[in-house]
Amino acid sequence: MIRGDSTEYELLIKWCQESPHAGEQGSISCEIGVREGMGTKIILDHFQPEAHVGIDPYANLKYQHYDDSPAYQCDYTDDMYHQMMKDFAEYSNFQMFKMTDIDFMKKFNYMDGYALVHFDGPHMTKDVIREAIYFADKCVKGARFIFDDYPKYNMSKICDLLAYWDFRVLEKGENKICLEKQTQK
Repeated sequence: MIRGDSTEYELLIKWCQESPHAGEQGSISCEIGVREGMGTKIILDHFQPEAHVGIDPYANLKYQHYDDSPAYQCDYTDDMYHQMMKDFAEYSNFQMFKMTDIDFMKKFNYMDGYALVHFDGPHMTKDVIREAIYFADKCVKGARFIFDDYPKYNMSKICDLLAYWDFRVLEKGENKICLEKQTQK
């Protein structure tokens, strides 16, 4: 069953639908932290990319989730992964990478052309910075970066860093924020 563990999905829908690249041939989107799939389903249904990449290791890893918390184990089980894959079997444009964000960035460093990235994986500032810089170098003008649970990490620092690639805050809610790339750098 496709479910979400967040809030403000209406903003994710809006930002997907209003993207300059929504439904565009050749558009690529990505979600880091797929879990049970609500974010990915919204992106597939409302952004309608030609290709969508999901990144999530599952396997009940123990890691530090937030800047101010110790490491702990969540319920990201392999059973959850198998159910999610069944739920998305009809989406031929969805490719799932069952690995950590770091492993994905090392292995697929050549991929580029991203038009939308949903950051909903690790919620430590250093991890989100690493991901944001990786994708900032690999996205197109008008690309949207959507961050979930942004109050849990240092979003102002991330915005300052992304300004180098000419990303600007488009809109923010209480839990989600959307930045858009203004020029091609």
